[in-house]
This record gives sequence, structure tokens and C-alpha cells, in this order.
Amino acid sequence: MLDSPPWLAVNRLISGSLPSPQRVGKALTLTALAAVTTSLMVSCGGGDGAGGEDSAADEPEAEPARFVQEWPLFRRNTEMHGDSEEDLVPPLELAWTFEPEVEEGKRLLPFKSSPVISQGHIYVGGLDAKLYCLNLEDGSKVWEFKAEGPITGSAAVVDGKVFFGCNFGFIYGLDAETGAEIWRTETDDKIEGGVNFLMVEDPQKGEGKQLRLFVGSHDFFLYCLMPETGEVRWKVETENLVNCAPSIAENLPAVTFGGCDGFLHVVSAVDGSEMQKVDLGSGAYVASTSPVANGISYIAHHGGEILAVDVATGETIWKVTGGRGAEYQAAPAVDAKHVYVAGRGDKRLVALDRVTGNEVWGYNVSRDLDSSPVVCASAVYQAGMDGRVYALSPADGAELWNFDAGAQFTGSPAISGGKLVICGEDGLVYAFNESESAAPSGSKAENAAEKPAGS
Repeated sequence: MLDSPPWLAVNRLISGSLPSPQRVGKALTLTALAAVTTSLMVSCGGGDGAGGEDSAADEPEAEPARFVQEWPLFRRNTEMHGDSEEDLVPPLELAWTFEPEVEEGKRLLPFKSSPVISQGHIYVGGLDAKLYCLNLEDGSKVWEFKAEGPITGSAAVVDGKVFFGCNFGFIYGLDAETGAEIWRTETDDKIEGGVNFLMVEDPQKGEGKQLRLFVGSHDFFLYCLMPETGEVRWKVETENLVNCAPSIAENLPAVTFGGCDGFLHVVSAVDGSEMQKVDLGSGAYVASTSPVANGISYIAHHGGEILAVDVATGETIWKVTGGRGAEYQAAPAVDAKHVYVAGRGDKRLVALDRVTGNEVWGYNVSRDLDSSPVVCASAVYQAGMDGRVYALSPADGAELWNFDAGAQFTGSPAISGGKLVICGEDGLVYAFNESESAAPSGSKAENAAEKPAGS
């Protein structure tokens, strides 16, 4: 049986639930009540009334505890929603940047992967073939691990280990605290997508719940591995590359993923047997992760279409066509009402109604959007090839803030511990937190004096 920390805590936070303002509000309310109770006890206790009043007057007011979530997977939870239960209110300001060390005379290589965050540590891989572990608070490096090849997919952190793949076809399991290699497993082609996981029970083999890993490869296979050893439990062959991180439909339980073969694949998480194989149409090259919410998979593909498909039945609920020249490399984000999809070609972020697929709003930028959006209560955060990170209103798409890094972004943001973390193609890792000022926007130049820790 797995130890409770950290996977049990992770499962509670990434169970696939949509943002829950009620749960957050309840936590903050309880904290506030505790603070009031403490204040009353101080004012009413001790000797004479005057002394009690003086003590209460001197006591500082307790601030409500901030809700902090983990972000241990590419899109936060196993269903890959790309939503944040921790709110981050714009405007933001640059907290720190991390710059990897390079040999004299050599340039920084880009980051194309997206960070994951667990237990106050950031894990992200680069084209320099290194996986970095950084402190979330200040960006200082904890450790680095040299893989066989470049890293473009996101890692997964669970049960004290970090798992990831590289472009030379290896999947790794490392100790999350030290970076020590525990195992490696080789596939027959490169791995560009992230890793996912699920607790799986196999009654036919008399097995209780066990943690299993899921990852796709360009060798046309989706792999299921055991996290302790890297042993391949099963693998499923498709008709083309598997480029994306798979999603989980926990109610089935199933692994779902779009392939470069133009199908949505739904396979049993227990044994890999086929449950659904949905033809998405001509040109439906699926390069990005497709989130699953309430049993519906939301798919955006290179053919310029966005679809909602029932994973249990294979039925297409709705299908819409993007703007002129649209094709989709980024993974959609999902919240309680909307699906947010970023496009290349049409250079547009759209919010669609989850039930009907009707467009609620759209926001145009000057260059392609390959980075996947992230949504929280106060903002949709979107980075672009124009070198900017945007914050938009989830309700109407109004711009709330932007930051000009002067470098392209293809990786996606992660939110945890009051920070938004994203990696740029300039080879830097950026961390932002909420601004104490009311400045509407910022730039790398304006923030250059602010704590470039780890650089």
C-alpha cells in the first residue's frame, strides 16, 4: 500500500472535480472564525477588564490562510482540466527568473515543456536534456538530472517520485527529493507528451488498488507502467504517433487520448482493452491533450475543429469549426461553464459554452497560440508566440493584464503557492505573483530589478 503523503493529498486535490468556490470559501470561513474566536478569548480572559482590553488591542489581526493547491501533472489533475482551484488575481508582477548554467560560449536552449509543482518544488525539463527541480519560493535550484535526450513533455509527481519521458524514447522514475534515478524504461521512439497516473484495481487478478502510470510514444503505443520498477504492465497500439499526455475518465475507469491517427481512443485503465474508438474526421491530427469533464472529452485538433465527445458511448455531443486558418496545438482548459481553446493560424483564444459549443467570447493576438490556457476564478492566463503572458476575464475575455517577456512561449503555465510559473523559449523559467500595485501591465525590462533568483 502506498504511503498517504503525498499521493493521498494529491488525489484529494486532483480528483477531477471542477473548481469549487464553496470548498475554498468554507476553508477561509473556518479560518476566519478561528481568528475571531481567538480574539474574543484574548479580550475576555485574564484578571481585570482593562488588562484584557489592552491585550486585545495589542494583538495583531490574523490573516485568513490562503488556499494552496498542488499542480503535479501537465494540466493539474488526472482529467487534465487545466483549471486552478487556487485563485490568482491580476495584475501580477515578476517574482523571480531561473536561468540554467551553460558552458561559456554556448547559448541557452529553449524550454518547450510545461512545469509541474508539488510540495513547494517545481519540476521542468529542457531541450538541454536536463530535468530541473527548483524551489517555488525563490527559484533556486535544488537538483538537476541529465536524461538521454531533450525533454518536451511534462513530468508527473506522485508518491515521492517524479516520472517523465525524453525525446530519445526513455521513461524515467526519479526520487522527487534527491533526483536520484530509480529506474528507466526504453520505448522504440521519442516521447513528447506528459505522464499521467491513476489508482487502479484489478479484481480478476486479485489485486487491490495500485498506482499506475500512462504515457504515449511516437512508436504508436500507449504504455501502462508500474511506478516502483518501470515494468510495462500493458501497451496499446494505435495507427500513428501518440503525441499528447493522456487523460483519465475515472468513472469508467479509462484512459482517453487523441492520436495522430485521427481517432479518440478510450481504453480500460485496468488492462488496456478497447472501450471506444471514435473517428474524428479527415485531417483530425490530435497533437494536444483532451480534457475529460463529467464524462465528456473536449478535443481540439489540427483540422481546425473542436468537439465534445461522450467517452462512454462515443457519441459526438457537439462540433464547431474554428476561425479561418485555425488549427489547434494547445490543450483546451475546462471550468464549470466554459471550454477555453487557443489556436494557431487564427491566433485566437475562444471561450465556448460547455453544453452547446456556442462561442461566448474571443480574444485575438498577433501571433500563434501554442501554449495551453489555464483558468482560475479571476482570470484566464494565456501565453503566446508574441512573447506575452495575458490575463483575461473568464466572463467576457476583457484583458486584465499582460507581461511582455520578449520571448516566445509554447509551454503552458502552472499555478501553486500564490505563483504562476511558465517557461520561455529564451531558456528562462518565470514566476509571477499577485502585485501589490495597481499597474495594469509589466515587462521584463520594467521588472529586471526584481529578484532574479537562481539566475
